[in-house]
Amino acid sequence: MKRTIFSVFLIALFLSGCKSRLKSFENIKNSPQSVKQLNLTASGLSEFPPEIGNMIQLTELSMFRHKLQRIPPKIGNLTVLEKLSFQSNQLDSLPEEIGNLKKLKKLNLRFNKLHAVPESIGNLVALEELDLRNNQLKVLPEDIGFLKNLEVLYLNDNHLTALPEDLSKLKNLEVLEIGRNQLETPLPQWLGELENLRELNIAGCGGDANVPAGIANLRKLEILIIDASQVLPYEIGRGNSRLQVIVR
Repeated sequence: MKRTIFSVFLIALFLSGCKSRLKSFENIKNSPQSVKQLNLTASGLSEFPPEIGNMIQLTELSMFRHKLQRIPPKIGNLTVLEKLSFQSNQLDSLPEEIGNLKKLKKLNLRFNKLHAVPESIGNLVALEELDLRNNQLKVLPEDIGFLKNLEVLYLNDNHLTALPEDLSKLKNLEVLEIGRNQLETPLPQWLGELENLRELNIAGCGGDANVPAGIANLRKLEILIIDASQVLPYEIGRGNSRLQVIVR
């Protein structure tokens, strides 16, 4: 079995008392730099295995459906990571050291208990996709505006009361979902400045029910998801025959 890619096997190594498997795990611990991809799925880990912090050649790490509440600062050692997923855990915070992962292209934090995102996330200049759905976020850091390569941003199902104007700097965004939040202010006019948007979800996000008139300027927009209470600007769809409006 190659040491560069293993998933179910390594779950067994962490959780099983089998001596033969533990012996194999000892070999892996002796050469952590040989590991390139690591996928730990649905095994109920409550603590982040410290050995992972030494796997400095990891390019992909997925820890899906565990019981993790904390990520240690050592995550910042994994500086060549390109894909990182902690989907379906119990994280309520992230370490500042996550900002060290400057080669990261995809970060999945969906289905956790995050109350905030550290300002250091603005250091992830290579990030193309950020998934923060189904958390408990009330605010976003202003430094999120530094993610100039971001193409996909999921913010659905949080407790956001406002959107930072710095989001308007993300000119490469193609997908933006902010539905089912608790915005206390009208939807911002700068949404109409995100000229590369192909998909926009603003259904059930609170605030002013009216859809900003500037949305009509998004000539590349193909999917607009709204709810029945939201009022569309008269100009919507003019000059954009591809636009599909979905009411939820």
